[in-house]
Amino acid sequence: MIDKPFLDNIIREPYKISKLDFQYISQILRRAEEIFKEEKLLLEFNLDDSKSEVWVIGDIHGNLETLQRLIEIIDEKKPEFVIFLGDIVDRGTSQLECLILVLALKIRYPNRYYLLKGNHETLEMNKAYGFFQEFKYRFNDQKKFDEVLAVYNVLPFCALVNKGILCLHGGIPEDIAILRKLKGLKPRDIASVFKTIAKSLVQIMWNDPKSDLKGFSESFRGPGIKSFGEDVFNDFMNEYNLKYLIRAHEVFPEGYRWFFNERLLSIFSSANYRGKFSPNPASYAVIKNNLVKPKLIK
Repeated sequence: MIDKPFLDNIIREPYKISKLDFQYISQILRRAEEIFKEEKLLLEFNLDDSKSEVWVIGDIHGNLETLQRLIEIIDEKKPEFVIFLGDIVDRGTSQLECLILVLALKIRYPNRYYLLKGNHETLEMNKAYGFFQEFKYRFNDQKKFDEVLAVYNVLPFCALVNKGILCLHGGIPEDIAILRKLKGLKPRDIASVFKTIAKSLVQIMWNDPKSDLKGFSESFRGPGIKSFGEDVFNDFMNEYNLKYLIRAHEVFPEGYRWFFNERLLSIFSSANYRGKFSPNPASYAVIKNNLVKPKLIK
């Protein structure tokens, strides 16, 4: 039974997750799926109080040490909302632990913790970068992975804070109307409009900003994925009267990077992602009083 004491226990000591029988993992996955099913694909947060904070966390990629440090700081500083921008698994050494820990936080504090869909919340990426194989090896049955996919299939794609700060995993899509199309939709509604928004959802998870670019151009990441320049970024921001965009998806040696006159902040929350020969600090973003500040995790 995944009651509050059980959840508190694994949140406090997430290394215990690796010893859990699948029945407990299954209960966590299914309970999280039920919660995400009822959320909107475009989350909206409104802070009444100028002292309240929203924390935005980038790619984790199985780095449990960094994730635990983040949770320690969150417990100390107590932001009102915490938004994970996706890419919780793949590549790192503690992929299942990170995913189950984030979902346990969501179940335990459903109105504080939120998770958006990144490009690694997909079967294709999990097969290419390791989480699928790790899961299959650990539980000796690849059919059980369907329960992970069921969670991925109901995750939201964007979060809007105080109507002026947009959070997503990758970048803006070519379809400037996408936020209007997503507004009010729940996961169960997506089938009816999927053909008209599928390309945009891929681009939200995959697109990258490029400082020296005009418009959209083909990306090294693959067909249908784009890099975007400041001109189309400004058009998108003006369309919705947005002040900032916070995204993840790319690692930088300095931990985070500003683009486009400090209106787009790119964060990454897995320290030393490429190993000790190419170190990077982990970063996150704090939204307070309609301003965005990047922070490094010491």
